[in-house]
Amino acid sequence: MTIREEQLLLADMDGLAARVTKEHYDIQPDLFERYGKPGFEKSRRDTVYTLHYLAESVRMDSPSLFVHYIGWLKQLLSGYGLTDADIRLKLELVLRCVREARRDEWTDRTVRILEMGILRTSEPAETPSFIVEKHRLGREARTYLDALLRSDRLEAYALIDRLIERGESVRDIYQYVFQVSQYEVGLLWQTQQISVADEHYCTAITQSAMSRLYQRWIGEERPSRGGVFVSACVGGELHEIGLRMLTDVFEMEGWDTHYLGANTDEDQLLDEVLHRGADIVALSATMTFHVHIMKKLIGALRADERSAKAMILVGGLPFNVDPSLWKRIGADGYAPDAERALAEADRLLAARARGAEREANRQEAASEGGHELGS
Repeated sequence: MTIREEQLLLADMDGLAARVTKEHYDIQPDLFERYGKPGFEKSRRDTVYTLHYLAESVRMDSPSLFVHYIGWLKQLLSGYGLTDADIRLKLELVLRCVREARRDEWTDRTVRILEMGILRTSEPAETPSFIVEKHRLGREARTYLDALLRSDRLEAYALIDRLIERGESVRDIYQYVFQVSQYEVGLLWQTQQISVADEHYCTAITQSAMSRLYQRWIGEERPSRGGVFVSACVGGELHEIGLRMLTDVFEMEGWDTHYLGANTDEDQLLDEVLHRGADIVALSATMTFHVHIMKKLIGALRADERSAKAMILVGGLPFNVDPSLWKRIGADGYAPDAERALAEADRLLAARARGAEREANRQEAASEGGHELGS
């Protein structure tokens, strides 16, 4: 998609959202009776949010991103008393507006993705729990989360201490307790079972619990892999705890890690990659509408010959939803968790080494051939 086409795709989202919301309330005047003027304004803001998800799905030619979002939206809005029919009508109004526009490849793609989203409104929205007690440390993850939801941070800390005392590794605690409990916290917020404040509390305590574990491993002798690992959440992205866990695991495995955290801009990332001589650059995005920012960052790294050899590994919810998305944004690989990220990083470095060896052999052969030709 060209810059011009992208600008057209995003043109006047606020105006479109206001028009669609007004038409929605005109068709269903009972909505104003139920929710009043504040409800109208919230509906308009939600429509802007939906249009951003739609635009990103169209940009990336990834219908699954928008379809997944509609499933998420169904669960979220049901907590406010809105029905599948309410959501479907709003999407149909957006679809009508899109069809009125000049038809081209991008309009056709938008129509196709909207139609798939409308079909999703008729399907069940339930998401299974991320915590399964029969899985590795599943019961402990449930107990840990229960402590967080009771705001009992001391009990949460005590549980982690007991796991360490019985010989569980920090890496397993990260993956099977912290990671799945954070996923579950997100699901509980989505389904209106906890508040935003509750979600923030649970995240803060998990970050604190991770910090308490540093003394268990940070000073230990670790194998040296000799690789330099730079990690960052793309600009605008504030969900950083997953990337923090990933970076810690790489550090445990002997990588030289450099964590930039949330909301990293292009210049900051490029400076760090060049300064550190990064072998692997790990980029994370949780919000779907940040994927195009990640694509832009990758393009900037590729365009600078000083950073072009760094191997780029991506992760986050959009890539879990669409496992082939990483290819379309120019990354070298993708991993859904720390364990697979380690394996993927090893694969990428091995592939780069083989490529360098082939290039050296090619240049050597060309040099020898040139010598024979000139002799």
